[in-house]
Amino acid sequence: MAKKFGAALVSPEHRYYGKSSPFEDLTTENLRFLSSKQALSDLAVFRQYYQETLNAKYNRSGADNSWFVFGGSYSGALSAWFRLKFPHLTCGSLASSGVVLAVYNFTDFDKQIGESAGPECKEALQEVTRLVDGQLQSGHNSVKELFGAKMLENDGDFLYLLADAAAIAFQYGNPDVLCSPLVEAKKNGTDLVEAFARYVNDYYVGTFRASVASYDQNYLKNTTPAESSYRLWWYQVCSEVAYFQVAPKNDSVRSAKIDTRYHLDLCKNVFGEGVYPDVSMTNLYYGGTRIAGSKIVFANGSQDPWRHASKQKSSEELPSYLIECSNCGHCTDISGCPQAPSNIGGDSSKCSSPEAVNKVRKQIVDHIDLWLSECQDQGQNLGCTAIISLDRFF
Repeated sequence: MAKKFGAALVSPEHRYYGKSSPFEDLTTENLRFLSSKQALSDLAVFRQYYQETLNAKYNRSGADNSWFVFGGSYSGALSAWFRLKFPHLTCGSLASSGVVLAVYNFTDFDKQIGESAGPECKEALQEVTRLVDGQLQSGHNSVKELFGAKMLENDGDFLYLLADAAAIAFQYGNPDVLCSPLVEAKKNGTDLVEAFARYVNDYYVGTFRASVASYDQNYLKNTTPAESSYRLWWYQVCSEVAYFQVAPKNDSVRSAKIDTRYHLDLCKNVFGEGVYPDVSMTNLYYGGTRIAGSKIVFANGSQDPWRHASKQKSSEELPSYLIECSNCGHCTDISGCPQAPSNIGGDSSKCSSPEAVNKVRKQIVDHIDLWLSECQDQGQNLGCTAIISLDRFF
């Protein structure tokens, strides 16, 4: 996209993550400056600083390039919120799978997993959940060893690992890698739990590189971890946006033990008293799915459980597109199918409907083209566009 518009691509790092932490020790007290509001202010200051640097480099005075912001997932929400709060600093934004709605009890997440799985796979996943719940209830913790998760002493942490592992296949457009072996095992009468454990160990931990240790609340309590992003993201979850992926009361795929109390206890255990996600204030500040901005384009994949926290109703000022195909997941418009955060290729040829992906991509480009040209009409320099790519992707 940057090449198409002759743009420079700039990707600032979110405060606290990576090398951008103001503190070496990530105590709860030291995390008080970690929020989306602070991140947006950082971006505004960075945008101004970078513009002034360009002007000084090219001996220009008061010039203003055309800026456009895009991001995916949480950074997709940041992209939308930046346009909302600083409309004078960007010509528009792309919010790919932008999760702009803070949700306390996010039951729609699990419901979408069941819908995306289809009847046979959903039934197999539910049976796995019942079997694992039963083994844990009977005190048979050996099931954790089967998943390479012996260190997860808290049963809720272990069950959350299993729920995430199942969700990721649909979230990132690779349902067959999970469903094919499970459905086959159920038909053949072989051990379903062992079949699911092979998927978790080989794909979720092996290929996807998920960290089992990151599900351990004792690990999350570490204020000087080698990999800090897990603690940091949970702090944002516990203090601002929630996205609590709880089991629905009926017909859930994940264990019923993953409920609101589990999440609240985790927040209290990891960060102490007083850290609580006031989602009503977050949605009041940004508008949730009723965001009152303009020139923000939203895109979601039909199988992505996160789309239920995004804006799906389209309007002239806030166009929203749903890419419909059997493996169209998180940020498909940017990443293609299948994909993972560590391997973003953008290839649409492996999507079950490449035409659907490419159609939405063209519509997105058309919006960006129009909004950049309108910036030019207002006196900004279209010939030197700068695209800000935001990080933080889950």
